[in-house]
Amino acid sequence: MLQFFRSLLQPAPTSTWDPYRWQRDDRDGIEKIVSGVGLALGLIAGFLVVVLTIAGVSRVSPGSFAYGRSGPLVSWGMVFLSAVILFLTANRWAFIGPGFFCVPGLYKSFGILVFGPDSSSISYHGITRTQAGGVFLFCILVVGLTWRFSRNHPAPTKFLDRLALTFFVLATLKQTVSPFTWPPLPLISGLSALLIAWCVYRWQLAGSNQKDHQGEPSTFETPSES
Repeated sequence: MLQFFRSLLQPAPTSTWDPYRWQRDDRDGIEKIVSGVGLALGLIAGFLVVVLTIAGVSRVSPGSFAYGRSGPLVSWGMVFLSAVILFLTANRWAFIGPGFFCVPGLYKSFGILVFGPDSSSISYHGITRTQAGGVFLFCILVVGLTWRFSRNHPAPTKFLDRLALTFFVLATLKQTVSPFTWPPLPLISGLSALLIAWCVYRWQLAGSNQKDHQGEPSTFETPSES
């Protein structure tokens, strides 16, 4: 058990959507099918975790008794369970998780900026063009702060990255199920967590490069920038 917890403190290889992209794929048909099935099962499992998180987050509020008298306890238990799963598997979904939440937001907020509010989306949430611009900027920043996990040779997922990504997902889903208010505090808190992790990553990377230039052994292992 102690070994397991120690492994969480070590950088973990980040999964990619297609590890054979831009490379020759010499796998036989069976191996490709097994890989595809594993990817599909992973997506289904991720969807179920998102549903579990939404079910818990949407009920974590004062006076919520959706599950009887023990409603808050059950809701917090669901949030805790989903948080643990997200944290332990962060290196497997880091390459796609932020994009899953932000890419739709990019399209919708861009549409609002260009065409203005429409009855099907903007008026319902009461979002103005200015607020849509803020959401658009938020999505751009999230993609930029997590791009290191989506490259052809992704950066490893570290302990701080696990925490930041997990908190970001929980905060984003909290914002999704809550009435929209400005400023969107859950989104801002989730972005702040990603920003802290990114700053630490860049600081460690700069220190590693400096040691390499000085000919000293580096303790910070990360794939070269592509």
